[in-house]
Amino acid sequence: MRAGRQDRTGQGTKPRSTTARAAAISYTDKVARAIAIDILSGRYPEDRTLPPDLDLSSRFGVSRTVLREAVRVLTGKGLLEAKPGVGTKVRQRSQWHIFDPDVLIWQADAGLGKEFMRHLGEMRLILEPEAAALAARRHADFDVDHLFRLTERMAARGIVAEAFARADLEFHLAVSAGSGNPFLSAISALIEVSLTASLRRSWPGDDPGGSQHSAMAHRAIAEAISVGDSDAAREAMRNVINEGINRSVRR
Repeated sequence: MRAGRQDRTGQGTKPRSTTARAAAISYTDKVARAIAIDILSGRYPEDRTLPPDLDLSSRFGVSRTVLREAVRVLTGKGLLEAKPGVGTKVRQRSQWHIFDPDVLIWQADAGLGKEFMRHLGEMRLILEPEAAALAARRHADFDVDHLFRLTERMAARGIVAEAFARADLEFHLAVSAGSGNPFLSAISALIEVSLTASLRRSWPGDDPGGSQHSAMAHRAIAEAISVGDSDAAREAMRNVINEGINRSVRR
């Protein structure tokens, strides 16, 4: 049966080109990730010209077409620039699209040092307390009870780090969504990378009663939001983030 021709059920067979295209996309993603990690980890420093296409194609075992598509992806994210007669060069860090979800995830895969963690924490301090304040102002528009249920999960006796991390992340994303501001909701990748990396270094349960203490600190945010107290919500969120920063940098 020829590719694309209908079978007896009338549904048709999938053209081979579709399968080939999916495989090409998968290889492109893998190559883009690998090169990005090399850049973000410093293996390919800023202003460094990448090895020739032939060398990179051989390294990854892909065609030059796949390699060029991966380079196009990274160029679109500000990591690379291609210049005729010069080659493909790593751009200055100030030009990287560091808020791009892929770039944030690749940075986490490349390794997060204490300085980078501190920078992420500072961004959270700038954004999340105000998200909590807005959520308090608009508390009638979303399910505040969901926040209380999440704090109960965090305080559960015998909770393990992975379950705590899921509830913690869900709590912070719910608050950002509850702000009603689409720009604040769009920082979910930053929150996820920062919080996940922080909890990998050290989670509250490493200290006796730590998970219960953290759950109560989060509950203070939920309580402030539930009664519409923007100032209290802002301060409670600031306290939670500062605790996380202090816990992660001391490890």
